[in-house]
Amino acid sequence: MTVRKVALDCLEKLQHPNCRISPLVRQASQQLQPVDLKLFHELVYGTTRWRGQLDWVLSNFVPQRFRLQKRVQNILRLGAYQLLHLDRIPVHAAIYETVELAKPKVKTARFINAVLRNVSRQGDELSFPDPVEDPLNGISIALSYPKWLIKRWISDHDLGWTTDFCRASNLVAPLTARVNTLKISRQDLIEQLATEGVNAQPTAISPEGIYLTGANDLERLSVHAEGFFQVQDEAAQMVSHLVLPEQACQPQSVVDLCAAPGGKTTHLAQLMGNRGRVIAMDVSGEKIKLIEQNCQRLGVRNVETVVGSALDSEIDFLSFADVVLVDVPCSGFGTLRRHPDIRWKKKPNQISELAELQLQILCNVARQIQRGGVIVYSTCTIEVEENQKVVTQFQHQYPNFIVDPASEILPSTKHDVVTTEGYWQTFPHLHYMDGSFAARLIKT
Repeated sequence: MTVRKVALDCLEKLQHPNCRISPLVRQASQQLQPVDLKLFHELVYGTTRWRGQLDWVLSNFVPQRFRLQKRVQNILRLGAYQLLHLDRIPVHAAIYETVELAKPKVKTARFINAVLRNVSRQGDELSFPDPVEDPLNGISIALSYPKWLIKRWISDHDLGWTTDFCRASNLVAPLTARVNTLKISRQDLIEQLATEGVNAQPTAISPEGIYLTGANDLERLSVHAEGFFQVQDEAAQMVSHLVLPEQACQPQSVVDLCAAPGGKTTHLAQLMGNRGRVIAMDVSGEKIKLIEQNCQRLGVRNVETVVGSALDSEIDFLSFADVVLVDVPCSGFGTLRRHPDIRWKKKPNQISELAELQLQILCNVARQIQRGGVIVYSTCTIEVEENQKVVTQFQHQYPNFIVDPASEILPSTKHDVVTTEGYWQTFPHLHYMDGSFAARLIKT
């Protein structure tokens, strides 16, 4: 199949609310040759990222009375993205290849051809609403986000912050990995990657992190098969350092609830030097299998896996755990660079529902851990309702938990990643990493 045909199939499947872009693209990539992967990723991620803006542009060239089928709508989006955002593809090629997707339906093909030709001639002349006079429509259309999210972020922060965050979250995220120091040092891996044509540079904060450039398919590298690294954003890497401070005595028992696919689980095992005990729990055997596969590839031997829910009223191993990582399900808005589809799938009521679930999980763990035990509550979102407000509500219900300031646990980090309350918090437009939040809580 052609690159655009596979890309269109992905865009159609992404219409399903439970379909996620990363595993979908990873699976679909197997149908293509390595030389086509870069364009394929660009088409799927780019069209998804700019969908709101593309629909607004197309609405200027498609009569309102037309009720477009989903497939036709996605073909038009795919074509408009190439015309408006990809300079290296000639206009005639972009239009021709896109129109081919509609065949053998002649009338549909002619319609798509006419619309895209108009977009190519007049699309750049359209003016977006002024972001100062009309910030909701201005930012929503120009930067391609739902208006309810723009309104929410302006309320929680301000107009300038929201604009900067939206712009940064539209950029392609750097490819970041964690060096598996159980098998190799960071410098040795950097040198070995260079022999495979991949440039690697150390990350700014994480002592195990590297930025990678020049790799189209990491899984085909020999160093990946040998378990020398794990793809993981720098923000996620630092959460594990908050769980296991370098200056503290190594705990004997660490629990990672909601552990799949195992990025933080294997990092914790790595920091413990394959000693002690890491118990990784998640709700299904399928998720547990992902953790076990990662452990096997990385040479991790001190992880025990358990199928169970973080809401279970009796989780036996919590009573003797030294530290519990509660990496809760969240809206994921800190990862928009990597998962642009999230902005179109989430609904306003889901954030409140997630916050309620997060608080329930946190309280359930608090009831069961021993005095002196530590909970690290973490998310990959930037939502105040899921982060600071959950911790505040939790401490109101459990005043015997105090915050252990991240600035004292992570002394080598920049001060701007720690809030005045002592929480770890990052944003892509400020820290060149995913948006994340974590609070270290001690039971007194």
